Amino acid sequence: MASMNRFTAVKLRDGFWRDRVKLNSEVSIDAVKNRFEQSGRFDALRFNYAETGKQPHVYFDSDAAKWIEAVAYLIQKDRESQAENEKFIDSLIDCMEKAQRADGYLNSTFLQTRPDEIFTDRNMHELYCAGHLIEAAVAYDKATGKDKFLRIVERYCDCIERAFITEKTAAFVTPGHEEIELALYKLYKHTGKKKYLDMAKFFLTERGKGKDPYAIEGSRLATQDDTDIYGLHFANGHCVRALYLYCAVADYARETGDETLFANLCDVFDDITTRKMYVTGGVGSTYRGEAFTVPYDLDNGKAYSESCAAIAFILFARRMRAIRRDARFGHLIERVMYNALLSSTGLDGKTFFYENPLSITLADYGREVASPENYRERLPITSRVELFDCSCCPPNINRFFASFGDGIVYRDGEELTIEQFVPSEIDTSLGKIEIAGEYALTGKVTVSGRGYKGKTIAVRIPEWCGNMTADAAFERKDGYARFSVSDAFTLSLDFGIRARFVCANPAVRDDAGKAALTFGPTVYCLEGVDNGDRLHRFSVSPDAVKNAATKKDFHGLYTITLDGFVDAADERLYRFCERAETEKKRLTFIPYFVFANREKSDMAVWVRLA
Repeated sequence: MASMNRFTAVKLRDGFWRDRVKLNSEVSIDAVKNRFEQSGRFDALRFNYAETGKQPHVYFDSDAAKWIEAVAYLIQKDRESQAENEKFIDSLIDCMEKAQRADGYLNSTFLQTRPDEIFTDRNMHELYCAGHLIEAAVAYDKATGKDKFLRIVERYCDCIERAFITEKTAAFVTPGHEEIELALYKLYKHTGKKKYLDMAKFFLTERGKGKDPYAIEGSRLATQDDTDIYGLHFANGHCVRALYLYCAVADYARETGDETLFANLCDVFDDITTRKMYVTGGVGSTYRGEAFTVPYDLDNGKAYSESCAAIAFILFARRMRAIRRDARFGHLIERVMYNALLSSTGLDGKTFFYENPLSITLADYGREVASPENYRERLPITSRVELFDCSCCPPNINRFFASFGDGIVYRDGEELTIEQFVPSEIDTSLGKIEIAGEYALTGKVTVSGRGYKGKTIAVRIPEWCGNMTADAAFERKDGYARFSVSDAFTLSLDFGIRARFVCANPAVRDDAGKAALTFGPTVYCLEGVDNGDRLHRFSVSPDAVKNAATKKDFHGLYTITLDGFVDAADERLYRFCERAETEKKRLTFIPYFVFANREKSDMAVWVRLA
């Protein structure tokens, strides 16, 4: 078993990630707060529906709770900066305490609009909302030492225990949307009360036994009810729900030392990363059920790749890494961090994507001119917005960046392992570690230690690295480089970063005959604003990267230009082809995560091979 560093022990240095974290704390937090206030999400927790007439939605408790959790993490780092938000949260907690029913029940939608339907419909997110309230309460107790919110959720847990476990008055057994399972584990670790671990075990081990009602035939896959947790081998159904389930199973496997569960989760992890994951680290191939589909079904233009799924995937990989040192977990975290995660938020810090497609063709929007709008093909939106009807992603992004720094370093016995190359100073139980360098720009990193108590230190070798060099001897094994060090040391590492094209498995029909440009951990894309519309006209030779030019741009990483080709214009609809008729064209690639930050434009990650 390993232990990861917590964000509270991390001091970020100037650079790419520090700027992104500041954007969250200085812009995004208040932007989401304002939109949630306007939309009635905080009114839901004020339980003032009778006064305002603002109808609480079944998601609102969870949305507000995630925002509270995010602020709690910011308080842990800098309480003074969040003084006003702390007062705001205290007022919401007072409202929740007054509204909580005598038996402990607390849900704004059901208490105010459906009091006779409590725990009757597993799809109405009661336990999902409860889980996010629990996580928020734990974080707020840690941050402030005020335990009122914690006592509220503990009373709610007593109510849930009676309804589902002891008295069994609930009409269903397990939640439709997983979340309470991992929240209960977090509550157990915070309070030390084993009853919460037992409750988490109940909701995990009762799943897949066919005891719950289902809305439609075949929905067992959609809701992860096709098997119990000891039969898990493949990723199915709603991506976020599934990944939250895998997080909770990983927590339970780590707590109990259950090797079978861990082996099953490794199968699931491999199923996703080798068959069901976009090159950006995004998951979810269809908006129908926001779900995993069959292997190699990775349509770029219709990619769902939800922002919450990106975060959930990182959380799952972190838990797996805490059980066992394996470089593939760190590889995945890096891929998602630099791509699917970052694309979720606009550079302004105020606008967000729910879906993160890998291509946009503006000509597809409105092309079905003979069909009413409600009959036209559904496509992802092309511009980020400040609020969604289902707005789970913005506060989830808030809480992720508010706690940024978790899992940069892991302790494996008497050795530290550097998993992510984020410029920072980190206090660990084996001594202070410093990481420096512009990893995503130069591929060079310096790792230093002071007062280091171990004799060796390990560094994850990035999956894109072809030839790592260092100023000290090292042993390369299982995706890591191990160095012998003293109590004070400095290691200079060069991972040999360069522009490279990657190809997909030929079974991925949408990527056949195409390549995606990468530079170290970052996936790149073409945008019409730089290159012209109808990006399918362009093609590249893999050799073009040899003469690629880089320029540090407004987003803090490189813009890459290289020679490509564009199909020659022709007025004919069809013609006989004797040879390819193309013209040379200098193509401009930008990091995928910054697409859609300028004017509306076509976008493509995958480009035809010439």
